[in-house]
Amino acid sequence: MVSLAEVTPLICVPLNREDLDFLVKADAGNADAQNDIGQLFSNAGKPKIALYWLEQAVRQGHADAMQWLGRCYIGGEGVPKNKNIGFMWIAKAAAHGHVIAQAQMQDSFTFRMQQF
Repeated sequence: MVSLAEVTPLICVPLNREDLDFLVKADAGNADAQNDIGQLFSNAGKPKIALYWLEQAVRQGHADAMQWLGRCYIGGEGVPKNKNIGFMWIAKAAAHGHVIAQAQMQDSFTFRMQQF
């Protein structure tokens, strides 16, 4: 085991006390904290680290992490750009009741229908 105090100076983004608390919870398997830490790293421009935490939360069925993972694939953030996989994750998030993902799916459907 490595103590948090030993690791903190090596973290590639500045973290405040609340962020560190979330990091400890994420490491312990808390899906909400994993999602939050994933978003924190994504917003800090560290998409590969963000993906690790988002994928941990997705494995636990976390809808918000699914939606963020979809965003990553659609935008090619930390992964090869792949709209099909991105929409798949957004659709899964929508199926889990994620309101933003539901709106994104409706907008996507409406856009596609206008193309005909």
